[in-house]
Amino acid sequence: MSVLNKMLRDLEQRQPQSASATHSAQLAYRPERPLWLTLLLLLSLGLLCFAVYGILTRDIAVNTSHGSAALEVTPPGAILTVAGNNAVIAAATDDSINAPAIAQTLTPDTVAVIVADTVPLLSEGSDSRVNNADIVAEPPTAAVAAMPAPPVEDKPVATTAKSAPAAGKMTIERPVEPVAQRKAALRQQALTAAQDGQLQQALQYWQQLQQLAPQDAELYLVQAGLWLQLGQPAQAHAVLQLAVAQGIVHADIQLMLAQHAAAAQQWQAVDALLPPQFALAQQPDYYGMKATALQQLGQHQAALHWFSQLLLLQPQQGRWWLGAAISYDALAERAQAQHHYRQALQRSEILSVASRNYIQQRLAATE
Repeated sequence: MSVLNKMLRDLEQRQPQSASATHSAQLAYRPERPLWLTLLLLLSLGLLCFAVYGILTRDIAVNTSHGSAALEVTPPGAILTVAGNNAVIAAATDDSINAPAIAQTLTPDTVAVIVADTVPLLSEGSDSRVNNADIVAEPPTAAVAAMPAPPVEDKPVATTAKSAPAAGKMTIERPVEPVAQRKAALRQQALTAAQDGQLQQALQYWQQLQQLAPQDAELYLVQAGLWLQLGQPAQAHAVLQLAVAQGIVHADIQLMLAQHAAAAQQWQAVDALLPPQFALAQQPDYYGMKATALQQLGQHQAALHWFSQLLLLQPQQGRWWLGAAISYDALAERAQAQHHYRQALQRSEILSVASRNYIQQRLAATE
């Protein structure tokens, strides 16, 4: 037993020494890390951080540029189409828009006489016609440089790239018809309709042109002529009054309004509608109507002033000789009256039968 106890004690003494030796051996065995390996690891870590920073910066820049480009993208439905009704019209008032004037027989109690041949009048029963062939159409390709651009409707602008058309789709834009071409097309359609006898359809085309060019006096004159052809002088008068309301000053418009008033025996209105603001050489009928109105108002000296100028301008016109003769007759200047009656009778081929009979009666009465 003693031997056994001694062996156990010896083992217990040896166990701490062996554990301490094993721990010392482990500490002595651990190798040290080289410096170059540490530097390489640090450099790799820096490069990795720089690469990540570059990738993030590039993504932000690309997203920003795509966002700004999306603001300029127009969605497929944002194509603007301007419907224009558009044509420049060049139409002249036909001289054949005339009507029989109002004639009276001079009696001892009457000093003012209106003569049928002095100035033609427009009335509801008159055979008034507009020669549409004389209206010259401008070529459809004529461009109006000074004409303002037609108004367009504002459309919302896309703010994201989602509104852009899908790849492979084609967007077809509808060409906007120029204003001048639209006007030329409408005018040609109006002329064609009038030549075919479709006066109502022609009026619709002229009215569309009037909306495009409300200051064009010729448009109102052509419409008034068509209304007269349709036997509706009230409509013609309304169109001419609309032109005056638009601020248009035109000799032919004023003359047609005056003829309408003369048909109703409104001579004061006729005189007011015909102020002396146009050249007499260009508007002889205008001043012939004014002279007749003054004659009917008993202002024979003022009427002779215009008849005398008209005779200097157009001595071949028998109506001016007849108008002056009536005023001289009313002023009891028989010599001048007979002279002018005879001059008018010499040009009787352009006077009516009633006027020729009236001249012969007055020559017999003043001899």
